[in-house]
Amino acid sequence: MSGKLRPLTPVPPDGMEIIFFYRCPHCGKHVPLINPTEPKMAACDACSLAFPIIPVDEHGLQYLRTMLAGGKAASSPDFL
Repeated sequence: MSGKLRPLTPVPPDGMEIIFFYRCPHCGKHVPLINPTEPKMAACDACSLAFPIIPVDEHGLQYLRTMLAGGKAASSPDFL
């Protein structure tokens, strides 16, 4: 590489996902799931047993995405 490297400018978020935690009924460990909007079986990474989950409401997720402009409005004002 020749020449000077430009200093990197902080990059704002351009998307977002919401993580929900479900407690495994077998071992009690928290199992993270991203936007679980459908009923399904979750697998615990600690005990490897599966359990059914109650899904979250898609309308609530859409509300949060809209209010935070897909993550862009969640940026710290100290960096803008």
